[in-house]
Amino acid sequence: MLKQILASVGIGKAKVDTLLVTDKLKAGQPFDIEVVIQGGDVEQQLQGLEFAIMANAKTEAVLGESEVEYNKSVILQSWKQTFSLSIQPGETVTKQFTLDLHPEVPATNLFGHRIGKVWLQTGLDIKSGLDASDKDGLIIDPSETQLAVLQFVSDSGYSLFKSDIEFGRVQAHDFISHLPCYQEYEFKPQSRGLFGARELEVTFVDNGNETGVLIEVDRAFLGDGYRSTAIPNSCKTAESVRPYIEPLLG
Repeated sequence: MLKQILASVGIGKAKVDTLLVTDKLKAGQPFDIEVVIQGGDVEQQLQGLEFAIMANAKTEAVLGESEVEYNKSVILQSWKQTFSLSIQPGETVTKQFTLDLHPEVPATNLFGHRIGKVWLQTGLDIKSGLDASDKDGLIIDPSETQLAVLQFVSDSGYSLFKSDIEFGRVQAHDFISHLPCYQEYEFKPQSRGLFGARELEVTFVDNGNETGVLIEVDRAFLGDGYRSTAIPNSCKTAESVRPYIEPLLG
């Protein structure tokens, strides 16, 4: 199996490579990584490894009398693997770990197109302190339930315009998000009447058993309206999500 290098960093005299073992990633599912630590020309005492799933999220700040949009890095999940290891000059040590992606981690791949930036940050904890590694993005596919909803919306006369990762949380009648950011899919109608929707914004909150769907509908002269539902994750086709999504689009 070809292993993708996620991060490579030199800390002190040691070099650390983090490789992705699992081929395809989905939120809410485990994935395997392999860490290869190569000793340098001096002996080093290693105290552990740290990992964090991070994302670039869009946020706003007030600058003078106007609002400015910018991207900020946010930590979605983190783990610390502690151990005590003395690595000798030229020695190679390999460790494998299984990590679990949170169900709400944003997707970064949709039908072969990159739609967001999420990565695994790796650090090596040594006595002189923690140094962070370089970062390389993870390719994460949406869940089958999310894909079914996106497909149904597309089949209902809307075209996906863009997708953003937004800083903040989502709350609806049936669900609430837990990560510091959420993913938003923006659709525009293929044709529009005078009072029809000018835009749809679709957001998912997956708790592992069901997926909350929040749809913001922007209509001319009527302003924005919010509608939500929760769909069992056993629904994996456009037809199976129809009873939940069709009323929200009407």
